[in-house]
Amino acid sequence: MNNYQYIDTKGLHMNHFFSLQEDYISWEDIVKVEQTIVEKNGVSVPEKLIFTLQDGSTIELSLSGKLSSAKQFINKELSTYGLRIENKYSES
Repeated sequence: MNNYQYIDTKGLHMNHFFSLQEDYISWEDIVKVEQTIVEKNGVSVPEKLIFTLQDGSTIELSLSGKLSSAKQFINKELSTYGLRIENKYSES
């Protein structure tokens, strides 16, 4: 019944509130990853990661402290599949 998400060498694992089932996304299922950048008080700040899957659906994760510090690990896993995190600038 807890809400959690974690990333490991297999992919993304998520469990939403009031769900007993874990959602799992393999690194192989990801075709694109974007990092949205927003301007706050004149400074560009990473806001979230958007994972685009093979079926065209997306998963958006806020760049919290833990996820932000895991970007180097994520990039390493993505590079195995010829992908990298792309910056996407936003106005809001």
